[in-house]
Amino acid sequence: MRIKEIITSIKYGPHFRTTKEGDVLYLKGNQFDDDYQLSSSSKSYVKVGENEQKHLLVEDDIILAAKGFRNFAWKYSKKEGACIASSLFYVIKLKSEIIHPDYFVMTINSPRIQHALKTIGLGVTIPAIPRNELLRIKITVPPMADQLKAVEIHNLLNQQISLERKILERRIDIKNGLLNLLTEKS
Repeated sequence: MRIKEIITSIKYGPHFRTTKEGDVLYLKGNQFDDDYQLSSSSKSYVKVGENEQKHLLVEDDIILAAKGFRNFAWKYSKKEGACIASSLFYVIKLKSEIIHPDYFVMTINSPRIQHALKTIGLGVTIPAIPRNELLRIKITVPPMADQLKAVEIHNLLNQQISLERKILERRIDIKNGLLNLLTEKS
């Protein structure tokens, strides 16, 4: 199925001036870690008036980084607090009866689709994914039950990888501490 067949809308986020404090988190690319999760570092905010209310993300909105060298998708959840996606991102609303938001994000962040996105953005100084090209990308959309199983397996593997990274970091700390003790002059 082409992406254009599974979405109800796609638009760029707005461009706003940001502050270090404000009402709403203004999402930028540098606020996401290597696993495409929102991190607590380097937050930007905007003050929201009546005109800006329409740009607030709603549950299960998908943002897709469409400008720059790092393209990824992320699903918004209310637990993140009020957010507005910057103009770096497409804000996508899905036909939820056809595709689960978590499955869509998992698929967009898969190596095959990442390669396709990189190919689309080639040839310009700052890569950007044209809307029409994005909408033509084909993705596999299995039945909803299969989508949910795939997401569950993906999440379990991500949890395992995260734990293994933490274990490795601790081992490196222990090794460095031991090296300091062994090489310390008395």
